[in-house]
Amino acid sequence: MSDPKNAWHQLRAGNELFYVPAAGRRRNPIVHTPTAAVFRCADSPVGSAMAFGQSWGSLLEVSTWGHVIDSGVLATMEYAVDTLAVPLIVILGHDECPAVRAAMRAWDEAVIPDGAARIPVQQGIASIVRRGVGTDSVKAVTAAHIVETGVALTERSPKIAHHVDTGRCAIVCAGIDSDSGHLRTYATIGPVGDVSDSLLECV
Repeated sequence: MSDPKNAWHQLRAGNELFYVPAAGRRRNPIVHTPTAAVFRCADSPVGSAMAFGQSWGSLLEVSTWGHVIDSGVLATMEYAVDTLAVPLIVILGHDECPAVRAAMRAWDEAVIPDGAARIPVQQGIASIVRRGVGTDSVKAVTAAHIVETGVALTERSPKIAHHVDTGRCAIVCAGIDSDSGHLRTYATIGPVGDVSDSLLECV
């Protein structure tokens, strides 16, 4: 197991490779207007830019464990759609999510963890209830929670809801397989176009 000193040394060494340009090669410029805003689960092993094959700076990304929606998340997403005019929000989940498993365990055993961990667990349980899914399949609960997160953004932010209602922004709720990188769309909210594998479409 690494210690704080070694972890920071590893990050600093990586930054040395990042900011020093190779001879005769120019770094691609930073994209200042993001293509999309991505709300991802913090413990996903796959970064958003990697998952979508996008360049540095092309995505505005925010992440919390278990997709907890707090005031910081709402402020960031409202900034994205209102100030930056980002046309798309992606709720990006992943398979075998520990936060989802914690919510399933709490539901099955009626045990809520102590501390701040109870917040994502409570939100996960709310997704189970509101989407009416059983806890026999982690994939089904994961999909339900990702969809419920997208719906909750529109319910908790009038600004985001207005942008979706007027067709200036849409929300895609999707999950990614951490091994294969395959993307599965679970729901779309707003005008996204033909998404053939979507389980729910709200336009």
